Amino acid sequence: MLNSMLRALILSLAVVLLQGAAAENAPAANSAAASVEARQSNTPAGTDREAERELFNKANQERTKAGLPPLQMDEGLAQAAREHAAALAAEQQLSHQFPGEAPLAQRLATSTTLHLDRGGENVASAPSVDQAHESLMLSPAHRDNLLNASYNVAGFGVVRNGQTLYVTQDFGQGLLVYSHQAADDRLAISLANLRTQRNLAPLERLENDVLSAAACSMAQANSLKTQLPREMAQGRYLLRYTSPQPQILPADAARAAGDRNLHAFAASSCYARTASYPNGVYWVVLVLY
Repeated sequence: MLNSMLRALILSLAVVLLQGAAAENAPAANSAAASVEARQSNTPAGTDREAERELFNKANQERTKAGLPPLQMDEGLAQAAREHAAALAAEQQLSHQFPGEAPLAQRLATSTTLHLDRGGENVASAPSVDQAHESLMLSPAHRDNLLNASYNVAGFGVVRNGQTLYVTQDFGQGLLVYSHQAADDRLAISLANLRTQRNLAPLERLENDVLSAAACSMAQANSLKTQLPREMAQGRYLLRYTSPQPQILPADAARAAGDRNLHAFAASSCYARTASYPNGVYWVVLVLY
């Protein structure tokens, strides 16, 4: 049992779902590989890299014991965590957002180019790494973040102020980013599988050059309500939506694709980061004939 002082070390927790819906996990290594070099930033004063490594190793040891794959370190997430840990140390209090600080989704998007479907954050303060880790694991909500099976990437930041370590642990579910052609192919496969599962005839795939531009115009405007070319209205169904992965069909699209009177489709997607989706999303136009 922890004594009352150690129990008081963990003061707050937030699990923040980033833009997007639940999606299949990409392999952690592949997700990390999808990231490019994080933006250059100075390391905050007081950063304890050794403590960061120890906490990260301890987290993965706990995941191994729980039968979960290890988290992959992402330097961009680590930089976001260090900057927030520095804010904790400067204020000498725990919070997930100080006045003038961006919320978690924007902080992560600023530091990493990973395509994150969701994310979470633990914050803590303690005299030592062992005490910080033990108190986090004894707190159910913090433990849930550390042992969340959907998370595959993370970055930890530790900043020392006097005898106290201020800790931020940022977690994410990193997803693969597909090329334009690969994204559209995966959407087509999902439609084919849906039709097969419902014992319906396959749909002919039509090429439509205007769809790609239409999808990217929605992304550029950060809106599904952009004006589309008139010829796109000739289909039986015209659907516009966002999805964390191109193969995931929202309920309306799945229902429409199950119409037995359909004979063909045309679709295109455009991956982009926008103000509404700072961690990335696919903007999709689907026409069913």
